[in-house]
Amino acid sequence: MSGHPYVVRRSDRAQRSRLTVTGAGEVIVVLPRRAPLAEAARLVERHDAWLARHVGRLQAERARLDARPAIDAGRILSVEGRPLRVRRLDEAAPPARGAVRLIGDQLVVRVGCDGRTTADLLERWLRARARQAISDRVAARAAELAVRPGRISIRDQSSRWASASPGGALSFSWRLILAPPEVLDAVVVHELAHLRVRAHSRAFWELVERHAPQTPAARRWLRAHAREVRAALE
Repeated sequence: MSGHPYVVRRSDRAQRSRLTVTGAGEVIVVLPRRAPLAEAARLVERHDAWLARHVGRLQAERARLDARPAIDAGRILSVEGRPLRVRRLDEAAPPARGAVRLIGDQLVVRVGCDGRTTADLLERWLRARARQAISDRVAARAAELAVRPGRISIRDQSSRWASASPGGALSFSWRLILAPPEVLDAVVVHELAHLRVRAHSRAFWELVERHAPQTPAARRWLRAHAREVRAALE
């Protein structure tokens, strides 16, 4: 029998049993409402080897993230592919409003009296940096793809890195600023391409890879570093 602990959840919408693993490494078996409970144990047993690899990888990644310095105690953030060390200044007379300045290879954080934490201040700075970098990339690439994008929003989507509406509005995660420039560029091209071809059809992928041949490598990078990027300020 498999030694993996798991949680069973019933679903009226599920047509068949399925197995998922959360980002925290919890194994969840989703069963249709009328499926026998024993099906959960059989499913876990059948995928024992995959679970061992997947859960082990998640646990190793979690340990690596936990071993990082605290966000205000020397953690290094990769911004546009450039490693920058966070340095918090503790001042006897703090300013009214906190701020972040880029000095050399350091992100110097001055915590103020406004109650914003180091992570709050860094997120605000990174969002502004992301807006500028993404807007520049969109402007540079839009003419190349012969499209006219609409409003650009910088958000913090949990399920996707970016999206494009049928009306031409573009939305990007600010966390893309923590990815290498070629990865951000590939995401921008992907969304601009949707303004010409809505579906992920063969024509769409041919268009994307013609303008951003690094797309397959960029997609692999995002899959491999998603948890690290999303936990950058935790």
